Amino acid sequence: MKEGWHLGKYNAIEVPEKEVREAIRAGIRKAGLSVSKKKRRKTGPLLLSAAAAALILASGIFLSPVADALAKVPFIGQLYGNFDDLVGKHLESQQLITRLNQSAADKGIKVKITSAYYDGAILGATFDVNGKVKGNGADPPCAFYEIFGGDERISDSKELVRLEPKGKGFTGHIQLYYPASDLPENATFPLAFNAIGETEGEWKFNVPVEQLPYEKLKMDKAVSKQGIRIHFDSMIVGKASTAIDYTAIFPKGGEENQVRLEIYDDDGEIKSLMDGIDLEVKKEGQQVIVKGRTIILRPLNGDRPSLTVYPKVALAGEDPNQPLELEPFRIDFK
Repeated sequence: MKEGWHLGKYNAIEVPEKEVREAIRAGIRKAGLSVSKKKRRKTGPLLLSAAAAALILASGIFLSPVADALAKVPFIGQLYGNFDDLVGKHLESQQLITRLNQSAADKGIKVKITSAYYDGAILGATFDVNGKVKGNGADPPCAFYEIFGGDERISDSKELVRLEPKGKGFTGHIQLYYPASDLPENATFPLAFNAIGETEGEWKFNVPVEQLPYEKLKMDKAVSKQGIRIHFDSMIVGKASTAIDYTAIFPKGGEENQVRLEIYDDDGEIKSLMDGIDLEVKKEGQQVIVKGRTIILRPLNGDRPSLTVYPKVALAGEDPNQPLELEPFRIDFK
């Protein structure tokens, strides 16, 4: 996913990046900015370049065996009831959430990873916080965490999450997408909390996840307009989520174009999307080729209903609220 052509202009400015980032993070933690639970809609939580994805996969971060901490017994409870995670809620109702018990303590605060899921191309996790948590101006307080080692080449690898009261402590939730085309059966993702409320410290985890059964359906639909072509390659149908994979071909200079999908089922527009996820970007001659993905973050209503897809492209340098509209098409599962 791209954040618009202006991001490229911003990145071209020479600044003391490390110092600025640290100052921003410190300011966020101190100010305790409110973070909505509905923080990711129509966007992806992680912006991953092809080079960064290759580095992460090669390092074994995702493909290492699942740790012993991965319990095989499904968790029965209401872990996801406090969060706007329709995937997690549905999986929990089907007893498909995996219980975890990974703990780390520092500065009088204990953080425990309590559950995780891995459905199709989407991952989620919950955690509890107990101890001497001091507010950081927010009510409730926030936690500042890094995923994938906080790799600077991965946008949104550093996030602020609001904690929800739970008993004498707090609970929190993280949702992200798997940043590669191939989906291994077992994976881990590194997670580190750098601040809980006003307390800076270090709480590190390698969260293990095990892929739930899913179905991959081939697609062969292409739409084109004004030198832009989008081929829809396949669908990943999980237990509670559905991913649509596509290949977008842009003319030279289209690296900052953003594919957006407007999707409707029989009940109307589907709002719960992670959209414009770039899994791979490469240049070939006078073209830019993007392997992308859009994830529907809830179960599809009905038994394999039909979907109507309206592809759009926000063009670099133009008004993102007036994207290029391509020909809509219908997906029939039956």
